[in-house]
Amino acid sequence: MTELLRRLRFLFRRGAFERELEEEMQHHLALKSEHSSRAEAARQFGNIALLKENSRGMWTFTFLEQLAQDLRYGLRAMLANKLFTGMAVLSLALGIGANTAIYSFMDAILMSRLPVPHPEDLVILHWSNRDRAPVVHGINGSAWRDEKHGRISPNFPHAAYERLRENRSLPATVFAYARAYELNVVVRRQAEVLKGMYVSGGYYSGLGVTPAIGRLIADEDDRAGAPAVAVLSYQFWQSRFGSRPDAIGSQVLINNTPFTVIGVSAPGFFGVSAGHEAPVSIPLHAMPLFAPDREMEARYRFLDQNFYWVEMMGRLRPGATLPAAEAVLRTAFHRFALASATSENERTGEMPSLWLQEGRLGIDSLRRQYGKPLFVLMTMVGLILAIACANIANLLLSRASARRREMAVRMSLGAGRWRVIRQLLTESILLSCTGGVLGLIVAVWGIRSILWLLSPPGDELTLHAGLNWTVLAFTLALALGTGVIFGLAPALQATGRDFTPALKETRSSAVSGHRKRFAPGLGHVLIISQVALSLVLAVAAGLFVRTLSRLNAIELGFNRDNILVFTLNANQGGYKGEALAAFYSRLTARFRAIPGVQAAALSDMLLVSYHWNDTTVTIPGAPAPAPDKKPNTALIRVDPGFLAVMQIPVLVGRDLDARDLRSPRVAVVTEQFVKKYFPGQNPVGRRIGLHDTKAPADIQIIGVAKTTRYNSLKEEETPPLVYIPYSQDMADLGRVTFELRTGTNPLKISGIVRGIVHDASPTVPITGMTTQSAVIDQTISEQRTFANLCTGFAALALLIACVGLYGTMAYSVARRTNEIGIRMALGAARGGIVWMVFSQVTVLAAIGIAIGLGIAWQTGHFVASFLYEVKPTDSLVMAGAALALITAAAVAGFGPAWRASRVDPMAALRHE
Repeated sequence: MTELLRRLRFLFRRGAFERELEEEMQHHLALKSEHSSRAEAARQFGNIALLKENSRGMWTFTFLEQLAQDLRYGLRAMLANKLFTGMAVLSLALGIGANTAIYSFMDAILMSRLPVPHPEDLVILHWSNRDRAPVVHGINGSAWRDEKHGRISPNFPHAAYERLRENRSLPATVFAYARAYELNVVVRRQAEVLKGMYVSGGYYSGLGVTPAIGRLIADEDDRAGAPAVAVLSYQFWQSRFGSRPDAIGSQVLINNTPFTVIGVSAPGFFGVSAGHEAPVSIPLHAMPLFAPDREMEARYRFLDQNFYWVEMMGRLRPGATLPAAEAVLRTAFHRFALASATSENERTGEMPSLWLQEGRLGIDSLRRQYGKPLFVLMTMVGLILAIACANIANLLLSRASARRREMAVRMSLGAGRWRVIRQLLTESILLSCTGGVLGLIVAVWGIRSILWLLSPPGDELTLHAGLNWTVLAFTLALALGTGVIFGLAPALQATGRDFTPALKETRSSAVSGHRKRFAPGLGHVLIISQVALSLVLAVAAGLFVRTLSRLNAIELGFNRDNILVFTLNANQGGYKGEALAAFYSRLTARFRAIPGVQAAALSDMLLVSYHWNDTTVTIPGAPAPAPDKKPNTALIRVDPGFLAVMQIPVLVGRDLDARDLRSPRVAVVTEQFVKKYFPGQNPVGRRIGLHDTKAPADIQIIGVAKTTRYNSLKEEETPPLVYIPYSQDMADLGRVTFELRTGTNPLKISGIVRGIVHDASPTVPITGMTTQSAVIDQTISEQRTFANLCTGFAALALLIACVGLYGTMAYSVARRTNEIGIRMALGAARGGIVWMVFSQVTVLAAIGIAIGLGIAWQTGHFVASFLYEVKPTDSLVMAGAALALITAAAVAGFGPAWRASRVDPMAALRHE
């Protein structure tokens, strides 16, 4: 403590200390001068400046003072070289900003814990088996495959949840939930469609979430016959209720059913998935309130032991471990599954096997969807930053050669090598930190852009990606690390121990130092590395652009241009049966009357939108199918004008028209349907049945339409498809999509359309208003995003590499001015001078391209899953990338070579 106080006291009386120190030094020197000459006394006394420095080290914070000196000197050096500083800071800002943006998404999706107490105690329940288990009669949810578990699903019967919840001896408390993808929520006569959540009574208590105001859903709320209640998210409460306490007890309409708001969840709580925040949560047992037949829906949801639809999480009890809990829960669920078997075949078949996953990060749907793409993007932006670092290091190496004499003078005057290295590293870290600060601005823009690219049309991904403390720490570490990486090698080279030659060196004497300029050196290695990494990015960009080109060239079977699409669900707004059909019919008529609208229709799903609706089909006279191979077909319920709006030609028979809305049941099938079920026959006039193999074949085929893409551009095989009039199958009709074809940009009429719908019914909101082209583009958003980002990354990498080549060669030419003048004075031709400089660029670029092609060939399999009908080793792409690099290198190297050939020999010989 005494030492600290002494050093702090020195800061406030530094002037007095310096005067006293000077007087003491002069006093000691005078004492020595009494017995010898002044010069001899000074020699014996030693270096006064060094002695003063050592004395100051005993009284002050030497490291901090030296750091402040280094910072001031570094800032002056940056301001003195504005062009170099600007280029370095800009390239670093782009590299660091891109890395920060991608890392923010990795943090939000792959690393952020759920905002609940002790998330490490949470577990997620899944079941798996090699194929679909016989006891699983139906799934309403998700399923996927992996190499370890086979077929996986997080969905369970509600009865299984009840069985596990009631067993108090289990090592975990269990709660359940199910996503409500579209809820028509009306607050103060303003309707909107929201993604909600159905939750069990133990959902909030199991997660450990407390209410901001009011109370949360409990067990007494999640039971048959309980009052309809709802809990709002904190953000929704702020935006729609203005944070008013009187929201508690108020009523909101959800799917035209009144619910009482009982509470608001805690600030910052977004649910169990980072990308799917639920503004409204309601009890699981409220789900039948939205069904036409509530009693049947309740039996189906809560009593059927073979219908898998709820997801479950659990919290480990104190002292329990995940492996132990998994063993106990697996046994309990196996007993339930065995008891749910309805036949001997099911009892002897493979049962679903329960397993647990850590739940601290929440459910992993986003991690499975975006995990690999984010790692690929992180690798790409890492390469960009590596290229920028190599470029700046190369430029610093060139500057280090010019500063060798300066460094030699400083070291000859007593400066230690580490002291000089620290000074040079401070300069490089100042550059990188400045680039890091500007990189944060680039990152903010990048986060918004990537979020927009990832979000589906008319929707927004509710990811909490941003510049939090974790991301800022990553940016700081990245800035400091890059500063050390690109600054260390130049600093070591500039402070070589043999500095005597540097003290004697002049520009004219430096000629001999460049006779071995073509010998391999660190600068050459850095240039080769830049070219190789740039080629890898150029190959990746070429692969994704080629994939995108292949996808865009796919024949759709319909005209995607100038079609406005949007979705309504009047069923949730209170319209049923004939009233629902009449409502949609009136809207269609009004849409057709809008100026500029050429045709309008509706369907219960969009083409090429990642939607799928298939059903069983009955073909009279066809052989009886095997029990496990029922004939099926895709199905779309449409307005009679749908095929005309989409410009899908009818090849045989006729199109649907207005009379088919009320006539006996009819359908139009596609060529693929005919090929599969009526090969070599004319199906017009034949009859089929839908939904059940025992259903009557009462639907007459009246036409055959051209086959179109159905689910996505990348579907391996387009399924058979049946178009039927929507009015002939009203039982399942609710959510519909309107398609309006216009002569110009369809989004221009969006305001008119919204006004028409609001006038028709304020409680029926529009969702997903976009264009058919945007919907199709969304199905290839991953490829489009990669193509756009990689093309930008490749262009940036080429630019940085070219700047590095140009800067290095231009500086080399400047340093060799005397040599070039001598060569030209001795008769060297200008063409020879051009080739002398240009050949070096060519050799370096050729070596870098060869190495880059090898790297691209070996690593191509990492992006194979993102490609479509393109091989990772596509020779055309690699040849194009190599040609692009050769051209870029030639452009970068020609300028310095041409300038070298224009040197005046007499001026060069006098150059110093």
